[in-house]
Amino acid sequence: SMTAQVFFSWGANDARVYMDTGGISKHLLIGGCPIPPPQKKAQEKHLRLVSQIRKKGAKYVLALFDSSFESKMFYGFFLSWLLKDPNLGLIIKSKGSVNVGSAWLDIQADGLDGLVENAFQTGRLHIADAKASPADVATVVDFSVGIGSYSAVTLSALNGARVLLVDFERLDQGIAAQSTFLLHSLGPNRCVFYEFDSVKNAILEYADNPESNPELGNASPVLDLIDPFRDGLAGQRMGEYIKWYLDGRDQGLNRDGSLLQATEKYAAKWGEDKVVRGLAGLEAV
Repeated sequence: SMTAQVFFSWGANDARVYMDTGGISKHLLIGGCPIPPPQKKAQEKHLRLVSQIRKKGAKYVLALFDSSFESKMFYGFFLSWLLKDPNLGLIIKSKGSVNVGSAWLDIQADGLDGLVENAFQTGRLHIADAKASPADVATVVDFSVGIGSYSAVTLSALNGARVLLVDFERLDQGIAAQSTFLLHSLGPNRCVFYEFDSVKNAILEYADNPESNPELGNASPVLDLIDPFRDGLAGQRMGEYIKWYLDGRDQGLNRDGSLLQATEKYAAKWGEDKVVRGLAGLEAV
């Protein structure tokens, strides 16, 4: 129940979640994701990692996105698969940073009874730059697999990557509406899986014959609902809105008048469909 006068959501789906959970801001605008698209230098750096992995024999390379919590099952499964399958390559992009630490660092320190060391020795396991965006990595591999963190795979999907989410909690079957979790709404055997083996089988089937499941990992049907802009310029749109508001105050308008004027200008520039609440006559529900 945010009380800010103005709230910017990434897209229509976030705006709906905001309203369904009691958000009461009078001006609710769609601004898009503020994270810039993948940078060319970062992509090239990780492309070189992928190239090194392929030179070791890998035919399909996955990026792994963990959560803030250590997951021995997650890493144990994929590292074991790596050791048994010479066609598999992995790039790990762990949540966290060099300064804060990450779940992967804990896994590496643990060693998983030799799994980590043996996996590195194959030459088909590499670690992504801690400062990289998930999309920097996801856009240069075949598939990205996430667990526990919806944000990393969503950001990757917005930039055109094929994404797979392992959802042990079965979020779409809980108290939240299925529409909240758009990747789930795409149906089975596409972007969301409920156990590791089903993810593995889907990837192997695709590797053997892409036409067996051509839409595997493809989230494009729901991307407009997540972010209709997909340009990483949300910060600029918000900054421009603030400028319009301040201009209104300089013109002698009160707070509400300045907000309305800024919202009207936002609608005129970006479209009335990008204003969920705030235009005169627009029902605020």
